[in-house]
Amino acid sequence: MSRRAFARTLTQTLALAAAGAAGSFGPFGLSGLARAATPLKIGLLAPLSGPLTRVGETNRNCAALAIDEINAAGGVLGRPLQLLVEDTQMSTAVALDKARQLFMRDDVAMLTGMVLPAEREAALQAAVAARRLVVYPNFDEGRCHAQLLTTGLAMNQRIEPAIQWLVREVGKKVCVVVSDMGSNRRTLVPQLQVSIERHGGTLVDVSYFPFGTRDFGAVLQRIAALRPQIVWHSIGDDPVTFVKQYRSFSMEPQLVSDIAHESLSIATEGASTGTLGVSSYFMSLDNAANRAFLARYTARYADAHAPRLGASVVVLPHGENTYAGIQLFAQAVHLAGSIEPGRVKAALPRLSLALPRGPVSVTGDGGHVLCATRIGRARTDNSFEILASTGPIAPTCQT
Repeated sequence: MSRRAFARTLTQTLALAAAGAAGSFGPFGLSGLARAATPLKIGLLAPLSGPLTRVGETNRNCAALAIDEINAAGGVLGRPLQLLVEDTQMSTAVALDKARQLFMRDDVAMLTGMVLPAEREAALQAAVAARRLVVYPNFDEGRCHAQLLTTGLAMNQRIEPAIQWLVREVGKKVCVVVSDMGSNRRTLVPQLQVSIERHGGTLVDVSYFPFGTRDFGAVLQRIAALRPQIVWHSIGDDPVTFVKQYRSFSMEPQLVSDIAHESLSIATEGASTGTLGVSSYFMSLDNAANRAFLARYTARYADAHAPRLGASVVVLPHGENTYAGIQLFAQAVHLAGSIEPGRVKAALPRLSLALPRGPVSVTGDGGHVLCATRIGRARTDNSFEILASTGPIAPTCQT
C-alpha cells in the first residue's frame, strides 16, 4: 500500500471509529471508547465492624448496586465509577483518618456510607480540606453545610407528620426514650416536645440511655406507671434488646420509632409486631421502582446469608438512602459537568428522580431531599402496612 493510500485508509478508519463512538453515548455521555477512561472514584466510609455492621454492609451493597447501574448506563462524564470502601470501626478518630485517606490519597469525588453523626462530622472535616462533597445516607437533625447532601429525612420531616397523626389517631400523652447523643438532646427531644404541644398533646417523660445500655427494666416500669398512650423510642445502638424488653414487660402504650424497619422486625422475633415506624422508605412500598430495586438487589446478594422478607433480601432504609445519594450525585455531576461541590449542589435542585421510595427532588440549597414521609405498622410477617403518607415537607436547617 502506498503512503498516500495508507493515510487515506487510516483517516477513514478513525472517522468510522469516531462516528461509532458518537452513536454509543449513554445518558451520562460515556462512549464505548471512553469506558477505558480513568475511573471517577466514589468513597464509602461505613461501620463494617461492631454493632452497626449490618447497616454498613447494606450501605456498601446498595452503593455497589447503584454504581453498577450507572456504569451500565454509560458512567459519568465519560468515566466509569469505581467504589473504594473503608471501615469506620464506629470510631470518630478512625473515621477522620479514613476520610482523609479517601480524599487525599485515593482522590475520591464524593464520600458516603456514614451512619453515626460523629462519622458524618469527621467526613465533613476532611471534605472541607479536600473541597469535595459528602452524602450522608441517614436521617438527621437537619444538619446543613455547603458540602453536604443528606438523603434521609431531616428531624422535622419525620417528627411533624408523625406527631400530628399520632395525636389525632392514637392519643395525647407521650413518653420518649432515646440514646444519649448530642443531637437527641439538642434537637430531637426539643422538636418532639414542641410538636406534641402544638398538636394538643403532652410530653410526660423523657429518658436518655448511654450507648451500651442493655437493661431498660426500671425505666419501663416507671413509664407503665405514668400510663401514656404513646412511647417514642430512638434507641440506636441496640434497639433489638429494647423492643424485646418492651414486649416482655407487657407494655400497653403504642410503641413508635423513627428507626423501625423490616430488618429490626425480623431481628426481634415477633416483638416488633404492631410497632409504628416513621421513614421515607419501607420495603413494602408498592411501586415499580421499588419492585425493580428489590429484584436487582436480591439477584445480586442472594448468597449473602442476609435475612429475607418473603422472596426479597432485606434492605435497610440506610441502604436505600445510599443508593439514592449515589444516583442523585451522578445525575447532578452530569448536569454540572463538574464534581466541584458548589456546582454539584447548584445542579441538585434541578433533578427529580423516581427512586425506590418514590418521587424525590432536592431542596433549593441542595442540602436535603424532598419526598414523602410514611407511617407504617409492623405486621406479623415483618412487613409494614403503610398507614399514612404525607409530604414532601421542607426541612428545618440546623447549622
